Amino acid sequence: MAVAELEPPLAERKDSPSPQHRGPGPDAPFSLTQLSSWDRITLWVLSAMAAVLSLWNLTGAPSYQDDEGTYTAQAFAVQSGSLAPYTYWYDHPPLGWIQIAGLNWLPTMLGLGDGTAIGATRYVIAAFFVASALLLYMLARRMKVRIPFAALTTVIFVLSPLSLVLGRQIYLDNIGVPWLLLAFYLALSSRDALWHHVCAGICFAVAVLSKETLAIFGPALLMALMYRPRWSNRTFSVVGFLTVGGLMLAFYPLSALLRNELLSGPDHVSLQDALSYQFLERSGSGTIFEAGSSRAELLAGWLYFDKYLIAAGLAAAVLCILRKQSRVLTVAILSFAIPIVLGQGYLPAMYIIGVIPFLALALGTGVDIAWSGLEKLGKNRPHHRRPLRSAFVAVLCSALFLMSVPQWFEQDRDLLTAETNANWRQTLNWVQDNVSRDDVVLAPYSMWYDLNSSGWNDAWTMIATEKPDLDKQFESVHPGGWQEIEWVIVGPSVTSNIDSLGLSRAASALKHSTTVQSFGEWSIRRVDPPASPQSTER
Repeated sequence: MAVAELEPPLAERKDSPSPQHRGPGPDAPFSLTQLSSWDRITLWVLSAMAAVLSLWNLTGAPSYQDDEGTYTAQAFAVQSGSLAPYTYWYDHPPLGWIQIAGLNWLPTMLGLGDGTAIGATRYVIAAFFVASALLLYMLARRMKVRIPFAALTTVIFVLSPLSLVLGRQIYLDNIGVPWLLLAFYLALSSRDALWHHVCAGICFAVAVLSKETLAIFGPALLMALMYRPRWSNRTFSVVGFLTVGGLMLAFYPLSALLRNELLSGPDHVSLQDALSYQFLERSGSGTIFEAGSSRAELLAGWLYFDKYLIAAGLAAAVLCILRKQSRVLTVAILSFAIPIVLGQGYLPAMYIIGVIPFLALALGTGVDIAWSGLEKLGKNRPHHRRPLRSAFVAVLCSALFLMSVPQWFEQDRDLLTAETNANWRQTLNWVQDNVSRDDVVLAPYSMWYDLNSSGWNDAWTMIATEKPDLDKQFESVHPGGWQEIEWVIVGPSVTSNIDSLGLSRAASALKHSTTVQSFGEWSIRRVDPPASPQSTER
């Protein structure tokens, strides 16, 4: 009798939804524990595709950049017990290169990367790229996008030249993006399990502590957490997310406080000074409406690599308003775009990395919404259903063909076949073979760690180009100033960095040097200080 009292009335049982764990029906929430065979096959195919495209010619193109060398050097410094090879000045939270440090021992041990540290570290970034591609598919499926269009989302993300060229470089954004996508995946869980939203807060904090600009997607993530059936659930979700995420983020200023570097003061760096530099003192990039401004040129560069994804993704973001769960994509893309359109502050080139998956997801979701509209139309006109479907597929295939052939094919082919780091390697080899380990050398960050670890093993003998001017320790180690520098290695970005950062010591060393050897845009210059220097500059 007790059992009978607990059973619902017969009428109620008929109306009750079927249990969630009986198998993934067509409208069942996407879950990794209940994958359909088609989901499983699609995930394997997409994994293979993303891995091949991200690893193919990984060290050949694109060219190694100074930022890549910086994070590589900082990751190896973490393995040695410090946050950076020079004074850590809070330019970014360190969690991004701490994650690299936890992984780059593997490609180094396997001898990947053409025997270079920066090349080996790119293999770590490839793993994050593949993770982003898979999470994008899972997120699309959780937003109830059909399997073909969810797969299309990931294919667009993987094949886009803009995504592929930036996604294989050692940028902190590439480390934070999969954590951000995982946060959205957990926040959009249909279950009322609080731990999903607590974990979403943890993942979002890890994303922000990997690259702080990803915080711009916080409003969209909060909106995703509000998709709960009852207000009580929403309250628990948001409070759990904010509490745990806030505690995680608090570790960054707490670590600065414990190092007595939270607030500005004499003779030490501080988080306050770093934030002041990043937001108030750093030269701005102008506006996108100002011809020739850095911001306008950066936008033009992004469009050069993939104007189709940016334009189509923005248009699809508007279409996403029509579906409740996909409105978070509209908010995410809008949050990202507003600072670009209205801002004038400094805009980094890699800022676009954060929004690329959302543009691809908006595009896949927009196609899914359009297909749903077509299906509704077909129900009212059954005899037109097949022609409508055929026309839709034909238009979609034509659009993808126009997107991929003229721009994607050429640029992806160049990326997968070009050898843009040959001069970098020749310069590296020449310096290793011809320069004494006792000589003081100024080297770009893109090459610094590989040179320093080849026998110098001293950050103030093999010196990164920026450090004589930006790190006060140089003055105590080299009281003679720039005249103690014996060699200057000049790469493609050295001169522009000297100008933009006002590096007077590096500029003086470069001015009093002559070229000994050159390889394309790279040159090795011997410094010949004046016999009787008139200047008191150090």
